[in-house]
Amino acid sequence: MYKHGAFADIMATKDFISPSGVGTLPVYFGTAPVNQLADSSDTVKKPILIQSFNDAKKKIGYSDSWDKYTLCEAIYAHFKNDIQPIGPIVVINGIDPSTHKTTGETDTITMTNGVGYLDDEDAILSSIKIADKTLGTDYLASFTDDGIKVTITDLNGSLGESVSITYDKINLTNITASTIEELTSSVNMVYQTFNMIPTILASPGWSSDKNVDIALKVASDKINGHFFAFVNSDIDSSTTITIEQAKIKKTTDDYTSNIEAPCWPMGKKGDKKFHLSTLATVTMQMVDFQNGNIPSETPSNKPIDISSLCLADGKEIEYDQIGANDLNSKGIRTASFWGGRWVLWGPHTGEYEYAKDIDPKNIFDSSVRMLHYIANVFQLKYGILIDGPFSRAMKDTILNDMQEWLDNLIAQGKLLSGTIVFNELSNPTSDIVEGDFVFDISSTTTPPGKSITAKITYTSSGLDVLFGGDGQ
Repeated sequence: MYKHGAFADIMATKDFISPSGVGTLPVYFGTAPVNQLADSSDTVKKPILIQSFNDAKKKIGYSDSWDKYTLCEAIYAHFKNDIQPIGPIVVINGIDPSTHKTTGETDTITMTNGVGYLDDEDAILSSIKIADKTLGTDYLASFTDDGIKVTITDLNGSLGESVSITYDKINLTNITASTIEELTSSVNMVYQTFNMIPTILASPGWSSDKNVDIALKVASDKINGHFFAFVNSDIDSSTTITIEQAKIKKTTDDYTSNIEAPCWPMGKKGDKKFHLSTLATVTMQMVDFQNGNIPSETPSNKPIDISSLCLADGKEIEYDQIGANDLNSKGIRTASFWGGRWVLWGPHTGEYEYAKDIDPKNIFDSSVRMLHYIANVFQLKYGILIDGPFSRAMKDTILNDMQEWLDNLIAQGKLLSGTIVFNELSNPTSDIVEGDFVFDISSTTTPPGKSITAKITYTSSGLDVLFGGDGQ
């Protein structure tokens, strides 16, 4: 096309795309508005990889009704936050439009210039019908970009000024905590589907149910019989409304595992409420990426995209860092306003409690996750060697290769020490003849600088400068 002059084109809004090369993979369990899809048959109880906000809309739909469609909170938090879009993530949806529905809904729509709207965000798109009319020939049905309404488009002028439609709609009555508990077993499908290891599990809106929290912790231990993941969970903030209540709730509902970080309360920005488990997962993935996909640094004291703390009903709750530290002392992650920004606050696991005697490796989330990382990498690196001849050369290759990898982590400051050995005590003859071999790895993870204190003392020696001295 011949052009002569200055031109401009208005393009579609740029998608919210995360940087490439992210290694940490969160998996979320919950509910998604898959009723927005023309075909939702392949979206139930299956892992779905989400790379961007628009990718999510195409694969599972999107709605701002996060109370109903809980996975949308994770989608928004990862791909539309004002700090750094970060992904990919995997979502596993429990809504099945073929069973979780109410049938026989009707409505009459006014058509203007061949377009009308069904004002029902729960309508199941594939069920919409107009008597004596054919979808694709006489009309089209599609959800608006905001997922609030269904657009009915007259394709050939046969619908008239108004049209009666019938449809089914999502019914969430039978979606319970038990539904989400059952979903957690689907995490075992992630590795074989995407060749990616799940490393963080979360279920915002559901993990405040203690049985869901238990299911997440069970699912995170030796996924596929091999891999380890960390759990970000929430202490209920609908009935637990004070710091003291949160500390009690953490213990009574058993949010006390070394492989989880319980969070309380929630975060708020505008009219959107975020579970802190979601924001912790986003931040973990972001910090890992900044560290070369190595989970050596806690997400604590890293910025999160909120403007206040709130309870489940949206009521703002205020406390300073003293209150936040009170929660931290009981192994509860929260948020704090510090350095002119809101940050996650709390580097501990759920097992932690100040002055409690626990295994040192379980004090900090980053320590546990680093041990998970080493275990997962070892299995990936050497799983391909299984059933090959275990010769002396093979043994030495593993020792040298793994030690070099550990030394590199030490050089980067990700570990303080790390060694691998193959010793006789761990490898009795009875095991060797069965083809079972053991390598012992010892490592010291790099602890967070949880507190830095300056001890400041007054001295009168400086008064000498008043008399011409140098003050030394």
